Amino acid sequence: MHLFSVGDREFWMKLWQDARENSLLTRRRCRSEKEMVENWNRRARWFACCTGDDKGQQRRKAVLDTLKREGVIGPEVKVLDIGAGPGNYAIPMARLCEQVTALEPAAEMVKILEDRARTERIENITIIQRTWQEVEVEKDGLAGRFDLVFASMTPGVRDPETLQKMLAASRKFCCLGAFSGQRWGQAYRDLWQRFFGEDIGDNPGDIIYPFGLLYAMGYRPNLNFFTINRVDEEPVEKAVENLSRFFWSYMDITPEVKQTIEHYVKEHAENGVFRQETTFCTGMMLWRVDEIFT
Repeated sequence: MHLFSVGDREFWMKLWQDARENSLLTRRRCRSEKEMVENWNRRARWFACCTGDDKGQQRRKAVLDTLKREGVIGPEVKVLDIGAGPGNYAIPMARLCEQVTALEPAAEMVKILEDRARTERIENITIIQRTWQEVEVEKDGLAGRFDLVFASMTPGVRDPETLQKMLAASRKFCCLGAFSGQRWGQAYRDLWQRFFGEDIGDNPGDIIYPFGLLYAMGYRPNLNFFTINRVDEEPVEKAVENLSRFFWSYMDITPEVKQTIEHYVKEHAENGVFRQETTFCTGMMLWRVDEIFT
């Protein structure tokens, strides 16, 4: 009988890799990386608006306050923001730090980030328009270059290899935000069951996997959890559009598929408004790369 050891990094690497490979979300995805980036281009304005509400601002403030309290960000700090999107963190970090390098592959996200920086007269943001998977830390001159390597809710850090690249680019701190536990609302789970005849399954990007691996490697991440209650109220047409965008990653949105989604939404709508209330949890993990416990 093999006894489990929390310090067995091979165990945690395999656990994370198996979670990704066996995940229905991974196995059923039918779009290439290029197509996924194009999808983010189409959704850029919606995402910027969606994450710019009061609750989004409160979450960012909580994260930034933690980083300030821990002495992670300040006037002499250089930051790498992986999956910077429309600049939700890159912009406020640039106000507090010496330099921010924003890594973002979607051109429309980059445009919003650039517009925001121009409006706020921020000139200390450098943009790299690539995916984290495409970056070669050593070859691209990023090794040990940053005081903080930051990644919040991004598909860029999704396995042991991309986590290791975070470590390689940092000379002091890393911060990773990811979902903890189930992330999808009831409509997504119901429709997944209807289309594929199975439960949507666990989230392969759960923060427990990188946390366990880092612990086994000798790091001691500080992990904080945030519970988020989200209420979306949308006209039927808009709800059908958003649900279709999600399922596009896993199947062709044929007229029959669209009809199934529309029927579900109308069935659960009241007075032409589809309401979804979702409670989920996210984790934010902060650790030093220059402190290893053996």
